[in-house]
Amino acid sequence: MNLPMPDRVAEKRQRMLVAARDLFLRNGLRGTTMEAIARAAHVAKPTLYAQFADKDAVFNALVETMAGEIHRAIDGGLASEGPAAVRIGRALADKYELMLHLLDGSPHAEEIYTEQARQPAQYQALDQAVEDKFTAVLDEAGIAQPRDLARLVIAAASGIGRSYRDEASLRAAIMVLCERVILA
Repeated sequence: MNLPMPDRVAEKRQRMLVAARDLFLRNGLRGTTMEAIARAAHVAKPTLYAQFADKDAVFNALVETMAGEIHRAIDGGLASEGPAAVRIGRALADKYELMLHLLDGSPHAEEIYTEQARQPAQYQALDQAVEDKFTAVLDEAGIAQPRDLARLVIAAASGIGRSYRDEASLRAAIMVLCERVILA
């Protein structure tokens, strides 16, 4: 059972996560230490270790935060007006714009992006939830093989998301993908 954290503890935890995110983006995962996170967050190392067992736990907490943001972006796109292709396109474009902003300018973006290989369960749960949401939208639209199509669109959008570095091109490419592949 998760009990609410006192405000002071929650504020320190948030400072630690912000410091860790900034250090991961600047120095990479391998180049960031728990000591550096504690120093940047202006907390003692024991305070950091009281919240997070190790650097992987810090990264996992950041992924959980990011997963919440991704779900909100996906839900916002899916709640918009228009046919399934447009709504899914908006949801995916919003997701990858969020990722683009998060990783913007980091020389370690690829390392952070591919960290999922070390944390497969966490990313698989996020991917599965998004796939389920898209499958439901496609099924409601009466599209054949909705799960297979959802998987295809997600995989293709992932490639676009990793290839494009400006928002306008990213959004345009994802919208074209969805409008051409999802025929409803």
